[in-house]
Amino acid sequence: MAANSNRKSALSHDKIINVAYKLAKKDPVNAMSMRKVATVLKVTPMAIYKYFEDKNDLTAAVIDKHMLESRLVPDEIDPSQWHDWIHTSFLRMWDALASAPNMIRYMTQATSFGPAVLRWQNETLGVFINAGLTPKQALTAHAALSELATGSNILIPVRERGVETVFPSVWSAIKNGTTPNLEDIAKAQSTVEEYPWLLMCGQAMMEDMQDSRRAFCNEMELILDRLALQIQENKKQARKK
Repeated sequence: MAANSNRKSALSHDKIINVAYKLAKKDPVNAMSMRKVATVLKVTPMAIYKYFEDKNDLTAAVIDKHMLESRLVPDEIDPSQWHDWIHTSFLRMWDALASAPNMIRYMTQATSFGPAVLRWQNETLGVFINAGLTPKQALTAHAALSELATGSNILIPVRERGVETVFPSVWSAIKNGTTPNLEDIAKAQSTVEEYPWLLMCGQAMMEDMQDSRRAFCNEMELILDRLALQIQENKKQARKK
């Protein structure tokens, strides 16, 4: 009886989150059920419900832990340096998702978010608005960069299939960890003439496959360049008033 009492008293909000977090990082969505978490903790599912209302509540806590540990808010950077702040923040988001691919599936099914995620969203919007974007533009920018970071991770296997289809020898080299032969792209032109633009961008495709993180940074910079122009335009219009 004393052993059971000690086991129950050892259960805590943080302990449940930590176990659920480990499951979420390595298992598919359905694996992080209240029953699964309870099994790992060697308690009954009802014991979990004393700390979390339902799976959605627990999922929100798990996502919040992951984002908090990823330090999405770069407190070491002055928010007035909006480009560096945003670049660092969303690169950390990309890294967070890349380190735990299954977390994306939890995020897409989340019905609410915790304080860490809400603080990050609030701080990001503040950086954009103080830089010179309107609230609407700030919200659109936040959504675009969030979707880019998420989609970039999701589409990694899609990119792989594209390279494998159009440049099979190149794909084989990448998969085996060897250096692709650039001449293979030129040779491919006679056999896949229906993909002229893919052929033209073949080397870039290879570079993206070899370094998806760098590819994301390049994509993000295109958006940040456009935002910089928008900020300049907003300030120009404000001076005219």
